Amino acid sequence: MSKTKLIIAVVTIIFLVVAGVWYYKTKTTTSTVQASPIKIGIITDLTGPAAYWGESTRVGAEIAQKELKAEGYNVDLIFEDYQLDATKSVSAAQKLVNLDNVSAIYSEFNPASIAVESFLKDLPVLHVYDAAPVSPLAMSPNVFKTYIDYQNGCKLVAQKFKDEQIKKIAVLMPKIEAGELCLAGAKEVYPDLVVESYELGNTDFRTQVLKIKNSQAGAIINVGFEGDTLGTLKSIKELNYSAKYGTVDDTITDQVKARYAKELKGAWSFGFGQVDPSFEAKLKSASSKILSTDYGAAIAYTHLKQMAKALSKCQKDLVCVNGEIANASADGTIGFNGFKNRIADIQLQLRQY
Repeated sequence: MSKTKLIIAVVTIIFLVVAGVWYYKTKTTTSTVQASPIKIGIITDLTGPAAYWGESTRVGAEIAQKELKAEGYNVDLIFEDYQLDATKSVSAAQKLVNLDNVSAIYSEFNPASIAVESFLKDLPVLHVYDAAPVSPLAMSPNVFKTYIDYQNGCKLVAQKFKDEQIKKIAVLMPKIEAGELCLAGAKEVYPDLVVESYELGNTDFRTQVLKIKNSQAGAIINVGFEGDTLGTLKSIKELNYSAKYGTVDDTITDQVKARYAKELKGAWSFGFGQVDPSFEAKLKSASSKILSTDYGAAIAYTHLKQMAKALSKCQKDLVCVNGEIANASADGTIGFNGFKNRIADIQLQLRQY
């Protein structure tokens, strides 16, 4: 063999060895990533007072999971039903972290947002919560809030009543942080408004509404859940009370509209803008039944995709993950404009019925 041919043979062998090593490492790394799913726990209400929203969340989450899989992401979503019980939400979070080894939790509603973050605050777990309270943000840098601004929403609704020359209004306030935020907003417009409070889960408001009627308030604001709006409007009807109603619009479901159309006349609500039509089409294809609200699906879809992609890109490095979430791009699915100081900037819209 000539010297030139020998050199070519040696170079070829070296090239094949290096290429083989590179291929093996690449294949092994890829297989490892695919075999290790990104685990995200979802704590919501699937059978309790807010199940109408939680079921919407489930559908939106499953659409997100399907699309992420098509993009090459291996995501495992683990649902926990806490029925708006704060104690159950903590038990769910403990299971997700200690047994399921999730890297992130998406929780919903006032009771879970506070209780879950109280458990997670010292743990290396990303937490995005869909609820009105802002207090969980002070517990850890790993928590982000989404949903609409209740204080500003109730302020805007109260201003609409003021513009309609209503002299006095009342707030029927659930004893949760969302209720306190709403009350603060309404008081910016009506400093001397009437306040009647109730425990979340109680939907018999005849006593409170009768007191409000006797106070001669011309409008009532209540930002509970669907059952709270049903209970309030039922009492207004039974007491033959002509008060205007104000609430957050996800409580005005098709059931509410069907049963209390007369009592809703002239009502004001604050809430999300229009869900993107293309996403509405996805919901119709994904769900065999009509959802009570599209909002839960749209907001879960938006944030779960952000969470999964951030966790994948950063290999679960929380400093990196937090940076990715904080700088998440605007998304038109639900009118998300980005995070500001870990609070989602969501387009807010007023509606009159």
